[in-house]
Amino acid sequence: MRIADEFRRLWQGVRLFALISWFHGFKIAGNIIDRRGGVIEQRIARLMSRRILAVLDMHVTVEGQEHAKCIENYAVASNHLSYLDWVLILAEFPNSVSFIAKRAVTLMPVFGSYLRNRGVLIDRRKGQTARSVIREAAGSSPWPLLIFPEGTRSPDGNLQPFRRAGIRILTDQGLKLLPVVLLGTYEGLSREARCIRTGQRLHMIILPPIDPKEMGSVAACDELERVINETYDARRAEFERKS
Repeated sequence: MRIADEFRRLWQGVRLFALISWFHGFKIAGNIIDRRGGVIEQRIARLMSRRILAVLDMHVTVEGQEHAKCIENYAVASNHLSYLDWVLILAEFPNSVSFIAKRAVTLMPVFGSYLRNRGVLIDRRKGQTARSVIREAAGSSPWPLLIFPEGTRSPDGNLQPFRRAGIRILTDQGLKLLPVVLLGTYEGLSREARCIRTGQRLHMIILPPIDPKEMGSVAACDELERVINETYDARRAEFERKS
């Protein structure tokens, strides 16, 4: 049994390596053909992410996709549990997004190169602040911005307090907030894990949008943190029972 498990893991590694090579080849071609829009690269990244989840035998479900349709002038805010969050969002969130991230994440295999081209990166070595970068991106990004309000991955699977400065800039710009709750990614690849746990159930919940024009910027930030925390806590117990 142990030999079979090792062989399966090795075969998954070979398939992932082949996928990565394929991704980089098509990404270069896509950048040459579509230098400005990034539409081709977005589609390649989505296909790549879905194939990675399939190779890892992840069982993915998405709830609330209707909330991401027919919505304009918005930003996405999600809890942050794992590096798998990036893969799950790229694979299954209905619309293309631009991730707000620290430049350090561009060192991440595969998706680092994608983020270098299509992410909104904060580079503190250049004296950039999150506020200045987000403020500029909110007015210029061709895609809705996606922010992880906790600022970093969860160390233990529990949600961390939200850092509100970035969210406040988005709401001050009049953008609606679309809350997203991710489940299972921590169990699939925790902060301390050395390898990915295959066969994991992953679930994405897209909640109704929050409009700061209806309740004010501060109240919208409060509501965002409340609905993400309450939904995560309520659904996590149910999710773990079914896993």
